[in-house]
Amino acid sequence: MKGKLVVLVLMVVGCLVLCTGRASAVAPPGSVPERSHVCMMQDTVLPSPGLPIEHEGKTYYGCCPMCQGKMLSDPERYMKATDPVTGKRVDKATAPLLEYQGSVLYFEEGKSRSLFERDPARYVNAPTKRTAE
Repeated sequence: MKGKLVVLVLMVVGCLVLCTGRASAVAPPGSVPERSHVCMMQDTVLPSPGLPIEHEGKTYYGCCPMCQGKMLSDPERYMKATDPVTGKRVDKATAPLLEYQGSVLYFEEGKSRSLFERDPARYVNAPTKRTAE
């Protein structure tokens, strides 16, 4: 009986890995295919290009017209993000991107992205006010 349970668990885990591309919630950081594949309101990767949203000469992306309306009604909230390493506010239209545990993170520069990639656990649940090393 115990052997059958182990086989069943392994089959379920294997299916999850094949279906989601992740072995666990602590999957390593990954690249975003293109900026257009990010819903910048929900900070998630989209399977295909999203809806372009023009604002002050820059292009942002959303997954639907509802995202477009919300982003344009509160640009500071949805078109800006906080770099998880430095704690500084960045513009989602131009910031370096990284997908981590199902969410897209935005960085002030490539250096802070590299620091995050080397040790994500250091920054994930840390206080928001930081400085890059």
